[in-house]
Amino acid sequence: MKKILVPTDFSECAEHAVEVAASIARKTDARLYILHVMNIPVYDRNDSFQSYSDAAEGIFWMKLVKKRFKELFSKPFMKNVNAIEVLQFDGVYDTIAQQANEHGIDLIVMGSHGDSGAHEVFIGSNTEKVVRLADCPVLTVKHRHEEFDIKNVVFASNFLGEAKENFERLFSFIKLFDANIHLLKVITPDHFESTAYTEDLMQEFIDEWKLTNYTTHIYNERTIHAGIHAVADRLNADMIAMETHGRTGFSRFVYGSHTESVVNHADIPVLSVRIQELKKDFAPFSDLHD
Repeated sequence: MKKILVPTDFSECAEHAVEVAASIARKTDARLYILHVMNIPVYDRNDSFQSYSDAAEGIFWMKLVKKRFKELFSKPFMKNVNAIEVLQFDGVYDTIAQQANEHGIDLIVMGSHGDSGAHEVFIGSNTEKVVRLADCPVLTVKHRHEEFDIKNVVFASNFLGEAKENFERLFSFIKLFDANIHLLKVITPDHFESTAYTEDLMQEFIDEWKLTNYTTHIYNERTIHAGIHAVADRLNADMIAMETHGRTGFSRFVYGSHTESVVNHADIPVLSVRIQELKKDFAPFSDLHD
């Protein structure tokens, strides 16, 4: 993990994400890209009063953003962190995706208010879209962590082939902290699965990854995200890790989004990674991913 991207609107929630990203950057000697997307007025090249007014407003906001960057970089948690500021002027989500691809970003860290903060620029729908569609892992953070450290991680999965293929990017992050992994399969009324079958799936997964520091949990609940929250609370987990299919359009409407529900309602950080699109639009409702 050498490059970490953190979008910020300079809100308190976004600052929590920067602090977490700075902690990870120190631990991994990674470079931190702190991104702000700025909307400035577009004006015509003429001598109208409106054009001068818009230009003056643009200059004002540029100076304000530079001031906020300076204040952010002077925070104690930024000490000994290799960080640069990135200022862009396009749409929020498109800019985050573009910067992630352009710089070969290994991890995106984003603040999230959950249900209560849909009005923040980088929070709400943009965070959900990044979680669902980013090519690299995304870590969402709601609260301040003075020193980000994780000891107990709930990894929620269906433990089928796609989970085996995409776990590496999550596992490499979890190994940084030598955390205990709690493997979780949530069984819902929509899809019965025998305990023996689930245990076999999980054991195959354990054997393939040669896991040693782990526990297994099979949990019955009416919804997948409710089961994930229940187990995370019961285990006093520090983080939830899971995959997302990144569904869009009708497929997302039909199957919902388990990852986004977890991100919105979890008080602890959530690490997610997008797996490849399904080969066909209609997948079993038993899918753990969204």
